[in-house]
Amino acid sequence: MLTIESFSNRSKKDLAKLRAFVDFQREFYQSEPRAIPLLRYEYLGSHLLGMKGFFEQRNSFYRHGESQFFLATKDGKTVGRCAAFIDHNHNRHWNLKVGFFGQFESIDDPEVTRSLLSQAETWLRDRGMDTIRGPQNFPMNESTPGVLIEGFDSTPVIYYHFNWPYYSKLIESAGYQPIRNVLSWEVPVQHNAIQENLEALSLKIIKRFGVTIEHWGARPLATRKAEMFDIYNDAWSDNFGFVPFERDEFYAIINDMQLVMDKKLFLFAYIHGEPAGFFGGVPNVFETLPLTGVARHVELIRAIKLITHKSKIRGFRLGYLGVKKKFRKTGLDGVMIWKQSQISKQLGYEYCDMGWVLENNLVTVRLIERCGGVPSKKYTIFEKNLTSTPSLP
Repeated sequence: MLTIESFSNRSKKDLAKLRAFVDFQREFYQSEPRAIPLLRYEYLGSHLLGMKGFFEQRNSFYRHGESQFFLATKDGKTVGRCAAFIDHNHNRHWNLKVGFFGQFESIDDPEVTRSLLSQAETWLRDRGMDTIRGPQNFPMNESTPGVLIEGFDSTPVIYYHFNWPYYSKLIESAGYQPIRNVLSWEVPVQHNAIQENLEALSLKIIKRFGVTIEHWGARPLATRKAEMFDIYNDAWSDNFGFVPFERDEFYAIINDMQLVMDKKLFLFAYIHGEPAGFFGGVPNVFETLPLTGVARHVELIRAIKLITHKSKIRGFRLGYLGVKKKFRKTGLDGVMIWKQSQISKQLGYEYCDMGWVLENNLVTVRLIERCGGVPSKKYTIFEKNLTSTPSLP
């Protein structure tokens, strides 16, 4: 018999259930090396490390959001899970009543998926939402949205999740429609066409607009945080799915990021002295994690490898970037890609992942293709209207 348990994150009893919720993912993919789940403390927090987990009530998300968790069991065995949540900052920004489902996992059984999503739909509908969208994992502005539909054999990369190929079929069977595709590419660093294609143009742009470029360490950390915060919220405000960052949320991400970042990969651009944009590459720390064997699931070993094996990493993810709207037509993005290509080549990196690009963003798609990008992953975001008659589980 299939049962769905619903719980929050407020009590000690909830915490025990959340542990089962988190652990199900690693059990579900324990024999799949392409799936690299986050560490438990990233979800549940660690007072020892001073980290707030994504699911903890003390996480800053819960100042402007709320969530509920669902765990499916059948004949005493866990067979699926999902979370439902509302981000009120998102809805205020877009003037919408959209709720989200995420952290979705299910065996290949339409009944399990329909039952889980039906519970999420009811929870969101009861709170006034008229649309459900997903999958969208926590945290919203960092996790790649959607279901992986192409690139199952591609390189595992930080910020991307893996899922079984049948997921899109299951979600569509529950009455959801695809609304957006997001793409990623793997770009060779040592041998690509970017230098030849962009160098002459970049030098002209630098001269014409008075562009100067600095590395991370050229200014104090407090200045870098403030610059990145202002640029990001301005640059991304019109992008589909964007949620405005609160200052302390953004600063906390930067603090955590410094554990794994390569500061030489972060560039800041100024036009006539005004902060105009930044591009930041983060080493693909997934390369350092054990993909098989007992160590794959030992938290301490994984955490140590994240920090101590950075020098062995071959690739990086262009995961932090933004150009202020007023400077978009200057060609500054191309200048920064050209400059970062030079630096990453000098540092010995072999590939760069460029992704989370909407399929209809043709300007960016063409730019990445000019850089020699090879398509690597494709994700689909789904949506369902909640104002129609609810479907039965």
